[in-house]
Amino acid sequence: MLKLLALAFVFAALIFAASDLTFQTGKLINVSDDEKFIEGTSLRTAIFTVQIGDLVYTARGGRMHRHSGDVAKGLIVGDPVQVAIEGESPIMLKPDGKELKTKIIKRERAR
Repeated sequence: MLKLLALAFVFAALIFAASDLTFQTGKLINVSDDEKFIEGTSLRTAIFTVQIGDLVYTARGGRMHRHSGDVAKGLIVGDPVQVAIEGESPIMLKPDGKELKTKIIKRERAR
């Protein structure tokens, strides 16, 4: 029983360590939305452009509902934003402290 409990603690530590992200300060350059029609269904997503150091990332957010309100999810264009890059996903911290996960669609050098 003691071995099983120790093993559970090891797995819990691994799970928490894997989700530990390193955030850095970037600048939110732009937020827009994109709408596509697929087989008569409208799919609307937010597009975020954020600069981190000398790289500018353009990333697509999740699907938005038709009358979802604030496309930027509380973020303000031109303000600093906390961003972590996890593989192909920039993760931004919203003003309420929740994470906003996006998918990179373009990378470019800042001019």
